[in-house]
Amino acid sequence: MAEPDESERSDMRGALERDVRRLARREGSGGTFWRSLSALGTVGWSISLPAAGGAVLGHWLDQRYATGVHCTLGLLFAGVCLGAALAWQALHRHG
Repeated sequence: MAEPDESERSDMRGALERDVRRLARREGSGGTFWRSLSALGTVGWSISLPAAGGAVLGHWLDQRYATGVHCTLGLLFAGVCLGAALAWQALHRHG
């Protein structure tokens, strides 16, 4: 049986290293349900708290300065944007 040449060895070595990395990722993901649930909760709170805070602050400003719903909608939108940015960062930390 002929020995594989250097290019075949490097291809086999690269494939083996890739498979070892995949297996390590798969085995290291114990508790994926709880990890996913944690990430979901983090994302949910990251979005809902700034949005609710913006809406409450905006409503208070609308009541105080009689501006209709302008402050409520503006700060609600700002809270959702801030929450989305926070959720994005949290997902990158979890993932």
